Amino acid sequence: MKPKIQKINIQTAALLTAALLGIVRPSDAQSLGISATGSPPDNSALLDVDATGMNPKKGILIPRMTTAERNAIPSPANALMIFNITTNCLDVFVGGQWVSLACAIPHKNCKEIKQSNPSATDGVYTIDVDATGPMPPMQCYCDMTTDGGGWTLVLNYLHQGGTNPNLNILSNSLPLLNSTTLGNDESGTIYWGHAGNALMNALQFTEVRFYAKTSAHSRVIHFKTSHAGTISYFKTGTGSCSGIQSSYTLLPGHTANLPAAAANFFTNQGNISMTEFPYWLSGTYHWGIRGLGNRWEVDDYPSNPNFHTYHQIWVR
Repeated sequence: MKPKIQKINIQTAALLTAALLGIVRPSDAQSLGISATGSPPDNSALLDVDATGMNPKKGILIPRMTTAERNAIPSPANALMIFNITTNCLDVFVGGQWVSLACAIPHKNCKEIKQSNPSATDGVYTIDVDATGPMPPMQCYCDMTTDGGGWTLVLNYLHQGGTNPNLNILSNSLPLLNSTTLGNDESGTIYWGHAGNALMNALQFTEVRFYAKTSAHSRVIHFKTSHAGTISYFKTGTGSCSGIQSSYTLLPGHTANLPAAAANFFTNQGNISMTEFPYWLSGTYHWGIRGLGNRWEVDDYPSNPNFHTYHQIWVR
């Protein structure tokens, strides 16, 4: 039996055509239904496609395109949806950015996404860090550019000087990336926080990348490390980063004294192992994110929260 188009007359067809062309608002058009059984469309739907009675069954195809083609869409509307043939993911435009709702093959981190799709670009992706484990799929921000790409953001604190907000220890989500401008305050948002030990342990990574800057001076921390002690410390909260000072690779823009100058290391800090002075030089150069309750430090020692600071940690 061939599908029947419901409620099609000259007026409806004209209104639907006008709506599709943007001449009138969709609310001006009647509900349109496509059905093999003749059932009327649901009143809440502008378009209702009913597959009941169809043989063979068929679905609806939404636009398919590459990541590059998707990114070239001018001024995408909120809730615009496409199927990304580069990543094999269903993507929707929400809140000013593209988000992957579902992917054919669940990736555990940004490195796996980069390996399966070398042309993947920076942005928000959906990953499942423990595959079939108890942790839910979650959004993450992937840096697909720096040092070959494949970096998953696990700590992001853009702190406004003169404030001292609480940290946000995450167990079932990861911080996303928004502003990188010193002076902005992202406390209390989805961009503020860091992965706790259990989440870090679920992530599969062999490298850690540190980035930080402050309004107190012009030096920038930017390096990566494969130091086993540091990786273990961030995954378990037990141990320390001792040894990182001689096991690192500097990355573009690095001008700081750390980690080379590090001689002191807090130990056994649990879920705040990445924030509570993991490496520092006494009274001189520190990495601290609300350390000891109120110290925000980037390769310095102001011992207060008065300066704007920005800390990031990525894993790969």
